[in-house]
Amino acid sequence: MLTRQFKAAEQHATATMARWVGNAAVRRIIERHKSEADTAVFPIDRHLTCQKEVARFCWYVFGFAGIGPDWELRRDASWMLSPVEVRAMPFAIALFRHVVKVTIGELESAGVAVKPTWSGDHAAVGELLLLAVDWELPAADLAAAMNSPGPGAITADASGTIFRRETGEREETNLAAIRRKFEHHLHGPRQRAPYAGGGKRDGRSTTAKRRKALAEVLEKFPDATASKIFTTFGNYSRLAGGQAGSPGGYLRQLLEAAAEPGETVSRPVKETLRQDLLALRAEKSPKETS
Repeated sequence: MLTRQFKAAEQHATATMARWVGNAAVRRIIERHKSEADTAVFPIDRHLTCQKEVARFCWYVFGFAGIGPDWELRRDASWMLSPVEVRAMPFAIALFRHVVKVTIGELESAGVAVKPTWSGDHAAVGELLLLAVDWELPAADLAAAMNSPGPGAITADASGTIFRRETGEREETNLAAIRRKFEHHLHGPRQRAPYAGGGKRDGRSTTAKRRKALAEVLEKFPDATASKIFTTFGNYSRLAGGQAGSPGGYLRQLLEAAAEPGETVSRPVKETLRQDLLALRAEKSPKETS
């Protein structure tokens, strides 16, 4: 399952880049700024010997690192920099970031669907600037030949995810599932909170807490259904202000906020959600008609 999820993440990365790299303006703008990018990295260009090293450099510059199903970081031996290169590296990185930023701005102005707020697009544009690109390839093949970070990333401590704007629900759900497994790998299973007297949790209290949270969800998402809440429970996207961007994600956020220390918040069964919604709407109807 985990290997399939990583494979799906790679496919999502390719599909994301393919949506914009085929725009006719991309080649023209990239070619115009190639010499500036080459000038920026000139002090360390002896290390940029192949596509793998170029991708590694771009990911580093824009804050990404790759992992695989074995949870090992995908990195090779560090570059052996000379004293001159050590001193020049910060300036090379700063100038390269500036060139990429300017290029991204021109691409967006030309109608290319890049997202200036997503560092993954900056890394992908950086690779295009430094590599000899075969522009005759179809967009999907060109994207597959690159090493784009994709539409989402997991924080180093597995505490959360961040996504490119307008990322689809399928991509978000897949990365959220990988994040939970990465968190388990790093920190072990979440500890359940002990209950007074060593007894079991009061089922009525759990139901009341869940329905209280669902009532708040319905205030923000009045058309939410049990199916929609169930399928978006693992959605970690956020709106301005920090509120979850989906009814399921908002329910999870509320339940996590109300959870006892060490308590694990799990997704409710769809039928349970359906019964909860029926009960809440039945309670609300008499008040509205009285």
